Amino acid sequence: MEATSLTDILMEARLVGSGTIGRIMSGKNSKAMACRKTVLEALQRLLVEAFLESIVKGSSTRKPQNWKAFLHNEENEQQLCKLMHTVWSMNE
Repeated sequence: MEATSLTDILMEARLVGSGTIGRIMSGKNSKAMACRKTVLEALQRLLVEAFLESIVKGSSTRKPQNWKAFLHNEENEQQLCKLMHTVWSMNE
C-alpha cells in the first residue's frame, strides 16, 4: 500500500482544493473542522470494520454446528443481533 498523507486524502475526496489545504491543516479555514470530522468518522468506520472482521474471521471464532440451537440461547441471539445492527449501521 502506498503511503498517503492527510492532505492527499482530503484533496482526493474533493473536500478541499490545493489552494486551501495549508490553511485547513493549520486550522485557519472554516472547512477545517468539517474536514477533520469527516476524516475522523472515516477512520472510525475503518477501525470498526477491521475489528468486526477480526471477530468473525478470528481463529478463536467457531461457527455453530447447530444454528437453531445456537439461536435458542437468548444471549447468543442478542449478541448476534447487536453485531448485525453494528455492521448494517456502518453502511448508512
